Amino acid sequence: MKTKLKSIKTLKTFLFWSYDPASPMSKLTIRITGNQLPDKSDSWSHSGLGFELSDGELVYYENLFSTGFQGPKPVAKLIEFGRTTGRVEIQYVDFIYPKESEQIRQKCQSWVGRRGYYGWQLVSMWAFERFGRFVGTHLPRSPGKGVCSEDVARLVFPWVDLRDSIRSGFDEVNPNSAWRQWMKILAERDAAAKRNLYEHGMRKTPE
Repeated sequence: MKTKLKSIKTLKTFLFWSYDPASPMSKLTIRITGNQLPDKSDSWSHSGLGFELSDGELVYYENLFSTGFQGPKPVAKLIEFGRTTGRVEIQYVDFIYPKESEQIRQKCQSWVGRRGYYGWQLVSMWAFERFGRFVGTHLPRSPGKGVCSEDVARLVFPWVDLRDSIRSGFDEVNPNSAWRQWMKILAERDAAAKRNLYEHGMRKTPE
């Protein structure tokens, strides 16, 4: 078994966002932090990350209010939740390569059972969105504990920076601010690719 585990490599990293319509906490999270984009696509209450492995398995990790940081879990469980109960969006990070993906997965595994969920931070994040960000106050660091979106932001940095100009600390990143930042990153990469094509004469005019 140990030999098999060592032989399994991490190929790709993906991020996921989800929403549970049955949870009052989920609805409050969206009300306070979401629906700021024109298409209202920033309407999530939870986030996590996962990996595609060399044996074909897809697994994910997440930090939950009830249990803390957990995983690996089969992605089929996440997809089933999206199909029957709530909403789920999975986005591959194509610019995190296998070597880096393996590093992130190993760090995830080291957090399982050791990194807890910080409920007070969740309340503090809501207060930050309502008041703190307008007066320049920021959330203090919480070593050893976190919330779902903070952990994702910490794990994928520096390859992906899910912080923004307002939420400059990892502790302030919420699922919807992370989604907005991710959309911005994808848009910037797409624009850069189009400029590169144009500069090399493959397009007559930029779109």
